[in-house]
Amino acid sequence: MAYVVPLTGGVRFKADEDEARIIVSGNDTDGRYSLLEWTIAAAENPAESVKKDYGPHLHRRCEETFLIQEGTLDFLIGDEVVTLEEGDFVRVPPGVKHGYQNVSGKSVRMLVTFTPGGLEELFLKYRSDQDDMKGAGFVSDATRYHGSEFGLPNP
Repeated sequence: MAYVVPLTGGVRFKADEDEARIIVSGNDTDGRYSLLEWTIAAAENPAESVKKDYGPHLHRRCEETFLIQEGTLDFLIGDEVVTLEEGDFVRVPPGVKHGYQNVSGKSVRMLVTFTPGGLEELFLKYRSDQDDMKGAGFVSDATRYHGSEFGLPNP
């Protein structure tokens, strides 16, 4: 079934300081993919962001893509860090370590896909803008259902 999702549509949520919107969920595509718009909050003290922590992780059962729509972002792929700017695109195949850090002092807006879809449901389940957030369960569920690994070493 074809349909349009207006700018005001989708499901919005917060993930710590970041804001996100599920534009198309895996439930909408029979699990084939999902599409999110993600706004990464500006670093509070960009000049002091000397400690590089990209939140390295991987997903063995899904591919992720990132399209930077606005801003600049340090992005970890494997053990290499690249600076992404507006219009840059990254494809992260299953099993590849990745992460990012915003040290720009400005927010960064990007589109993110998961193929197959489903991982976005965990962000919704464990979102930080609800009273009874069960944060620790995110890692457990992502590991169990998507073959994710967290706490990997930074380069």
